[in-house]
Amino acid sequence: MTAACADDELGDIEDFDAGGLEDARPAKPSYLRRRVKAAAAADGDGDGDADGALTAAPGVAGMAGMAVPGTQAVWVKTFGCSHNISDSEYMAGQLADYGYRLVSDSSRDSADLWLVNSCTVKGPSQAAMSSLLAAGRAAGKRLLVAGCVPQGDKKLPELQGVSVLGVTQIDRVVEAVEETLRGHTVSLLAKKELPRLDLPKVRRNRHIEIVPISTGCLGACTYCKTKHARGHLGSYELGALVERVREIWLSSEDTGAYG
Repeated sequence: MTAACADDELGDIEDFDAGGLEDARPAKPSYLRRRVKAAAAADGDGDGDADGALTAAPGVAGMAGMAVPGTQAVWVKTFGCSHNISDSEYMAGQLADYGYRLVSDSSRDSADLWLVNSCTVKGPSQAAMSSLLAAGRAAGKRLLVAGCVPQGDKKLPELQGVSVLGVTQIDRVVEAVEETLRGHTVSLLAKKELPRLDLPKVRRNRHIEIVPISTGCLGACTYCKTKHARGHLGSYELGALVERVREIWLSSEDTGAYG
């Protein structure tokens, strides 16, 4: 079921809807859940680690423990290319596997947190993200921004006070969502090894499997913000790619008579 967002008037051709995410379950249910770090103290002193930071957001002291982790609703919005779509599918899969409820565009107002996977290639996509974040703030939503925009420039005004998740940190989305819902501002932007391809996934289109084969590029174009965000070329091993597509069933009553 595809539900269009009523107030998305931009019409960006690379702004894909969130059809199929509502009440979806992950394609791979066997996932070893990550340990989520403890909430920061109420005075805002977070215990950041080497690849991220955790701080208490203003006015939310004492929010920790008010809801059982993994029971809230999350709306996932994706801007950009097929690689971003794949990243969103992996993030949605991990969240669904952990117990979070994924809602469609038409139900975004009921979500406790908005997860926005951003695109920095085109100005209209980034402008739409900024407008969406403003709407989320006005609605009192918890906000987590992933993708190329925060990875490329975390100091953008529209990103101040919201949690951010880097392009190689999508396997920590459960941790980021959980801490953001507790009222903390999470920053996980350090570059690390590529996320596994066998993470749980909720497909946007049940008939299409998107398999990222690499990230980044070999070029060094001064005008390209994507290179700054995605970095140098990093490729998945051939075995990991084959594992994603090694078995395809073509079915009919008389396969030999095809055509």
